[in-house]
Amino acid sequence: MNTTTPHRSGASDTLIEEVDGLCAFDTLVIQLQIHANDTLERRTLSQRFDMPAQLTVMLLLEGDIRVSINQTSCLMSARQGPIGYLWLTTTPGTLVRHIQAGQRVRKVNVTVPLERMTCIRLPEPLRDHIRLDAPRSGVARWTPSPHALRCAQEILTQQGHQDNKHSLEAYIAGLSMLQQGLRATHEVLRLPEDIPTAALGDRDMDRARRIREKILAGAIHRHATPLQLAQELGMSVSTLQRLFKAAYGTSVVEFQRTERLNTARAQLMDGGLTVSEAGYRAGYLTVSNFSTAFQRTFGYPPSACVRR
Repeated sequence: MNTTTPHRSGASDTLIEEVDGLCAFDTLVIQLQIHANDTLERRTLSQRFDMPAQLTVMLLLEGDIRVSINQTSCLMSARQGPIGYLWLTTTPGTLVRHIQAGQRVRKVNVTVPLERMTCIRLPEPLRDHIRLDAPRSGVARWTPSPHALRCAQEILTQQGHQDNKHSLEAYIAGLSMLQQGLRATHEVLRLPEDIPTAALGDRDMDRARRIREKILAGAIHRHATPLQLAQELGMSVSTLQRLFKAAYGTSVVEFQRTERLNTARAQLMDGGLTVSEAGYRAGYLTVSNFSTAFQRTFGYPPSACVRR
């Protein structure tokens, strides 16, 4: 049923007829602190930092880092490729970072102070798993998606620029990396017991990487069906789907869809395409469907990436 709502304009009231549907207003303030490193360590030493109560999402692109967080020790290593880490401290504490001379470290940390986390909903199982001041908790690991890797690289690229444009782009990338880390960690906790990531052997992990690498390299068309992918790689559809889900926490089809959206996002930020053109190239027949998928994946509309 249509309704009328009084709308105040200056000293007079007018009536505006509203159409059926939802009209909502939200004010969300998420304070992000972004710390990026691309350094070659010159000395072997230990650094101690006071750490406030906060949620931390890290993406380690290169190097090894040994840290102690509130006396919880952890070796963070990217020797097998980029890896993500996630933890929560609910009280102020201490972080000790041990550095080895000659080590190159490339990483991005996105943190949210605990008092500013009212806009972020952490499911209780996830919160209990990553809270370092709770029993049987620890630093969680997550496998970064191609989109998360691009966000980290974009943040590293934007560091050192002081203008508002670069700051906004780094904030958007940091917010998206935060979302990706939380989502990936939550998915790991919910993996079916019959295909846990840790249960994959070296051979199966190699097969899963082949699937991913073929898609990313374009050796197989990104619109290929799981059946076409399985035939190309010499495995059954069920094996292909099982291996990929176990290794990366997502289906092949969802991975392909996200990759197309990642490409569209990069094209928009480069300033070469309009929203409609990027959506068409990503395989969407209408701008509205593209915008909906883009907003659901990244948390902001494609128009936010268009250079003015």
